[in-house]
Amino acid sequence: MLRFIIWRLIHVVPVLLGVSFVVFSILYLIPGDIATTLLSMFYTEERAAMLREQLGLDRPMFVQYGRWLWAALHGDLGQSLMMRMPVMTVLLDKTGNSLILTGASLLIVIPVSFLMGTASAARFRKPFDRFTVFFSLLLASMPVFWLGIALLYLFGVRIPLFPMSGMYNMANPGGILDLLHHLFLPAVTTAATSVAIVTRVTRGAMLDTLSQPYILAARSRGLPGSRVIYRHGVRNILPTFSNMIGLQIGYLFGSAIFSEIIFNWPGIGLQLYQSILHRDLTMVQGCVLAVAIIFVLGNMLADIIVYALDTTRK
Repeated sequence: MLRFIIWRLIHVVPVLLGVSFVVFSILYLIPGDIATTLLSMFYTEERAAMLREQLGLDRPMFVQYGRWLWAALHGDLGQSLMMRMPVMTVLLDKTGNSLILTGASLLIVIPVSFLMGTASAARFRKPFDRFTVFFSLLLASMPVFWLGIALLYLFGVRIPLFPMSGMYNMANPGGILDLLHHLFLPAVTTAATSVAIVTRVTRGAMLDTLSQPYILAARSRGLPGSRVIYRHGVRNILPTFSNMIGLQIGYLFGSAIFSEIIFNWPGIGLQLYQSILHRDLTMVQGCVLAVAIIFVLGNMLADIIVYALDTTRK
């Protein structure tokens, strides 16, 4: 197990290097001039040329990438052009808020999709199965931003059960209960598409497992249906389910941008949106890199869990 974890960590390094290069190169090729943005009304050609030289913007792309990567490895992602603060300082705070939203969304996705997927497969072509298929298709068809606005209007305006924006009550913060109150609608919005995806995959894996010869043999021996399904069937779909959940970690973290914008949740998604509007390229680089790192680490965690489950079954 330890050797596998070390091996996966070794494989993560080139992936992260590749991601960092793609992030840097894409933003490097975006039209615009950082020096012009920084100088604003004080812009002159001489000042712009001097600033480009100071920032190393007159160097070749690979030289700039090397300097940026070396600084990033030492925890320096540059200075935010909009906030006049170190990018790393802002990201640490925003990443924590986004992880709270991602974690809450996962706590919805895992039990709901697992129970619906397995129960639907166990009742194949019965009313509950047909409802699950319809419900998952409905959720998958709803754009996140539309669902967020609909929930906000329904439960924030028409039936004011939940707050409409923010992470805490600004006038009177109420601790964990206040956080959970503000967290519910963004978490449901973020989790909706993942619930649909994981439910369908879980249902398909369970149907495939229940059609295997050893399951048919267990049923022919007179074992109770619930025991066959939840002891033998569920155990064999756990690697598939765990792998899907691992993929959803990065997906939820990245797709939370829509929920954070709609509900004004102070996470990386909202920060990325604001940075794009203000052409704060250094902050955009940091936000995209943070999302990519979480996605890669989520996949690595899923691989470790699947390996552990396979080892346990053997």
